[in-house]
Amino acid sequence: MKLKTLKPRIAMAGSRLATAPTPSATRLTGRRLQERRLRVWSADPHCAHCGKLTVYPYGFELDHKVSLNDGGADTDENTQVLCVSRDAHGRKVGCHDAKTREDMGYRQRA
Repeated sequence: MKLKTLKPRIAMAGSRLATAPTPSATRLTGRRLQERRLRVWSADPHCAHCGKLTVYPYGFELDHKVSLNDGGADTDENTQVLCVSRDAHGRKVGCHDAKTREDMGYRQRA
């Protein structure tokens, strides 16, 4: 004689817990990011730190004044143009690199 198994009466809970969105999940990407880069650069093409005139599209990086990790908004008002270039070793240098290192607590390159 076979025993019958009882059907479950309670629905199974999801296997994953809901998590808060991370800065990388809310960060603007793709075409909308490129439109923002052009819009912010067109308003003022100078580096916000040193005042150097930057070249579109490779002479600058769009930087968040208050980083997303620190609770800053991903909006035009919270972004600024900072100059960037490559050194002889292909590493990024310029005001954006310096600000990122300062924000993250790293030492400056010599």
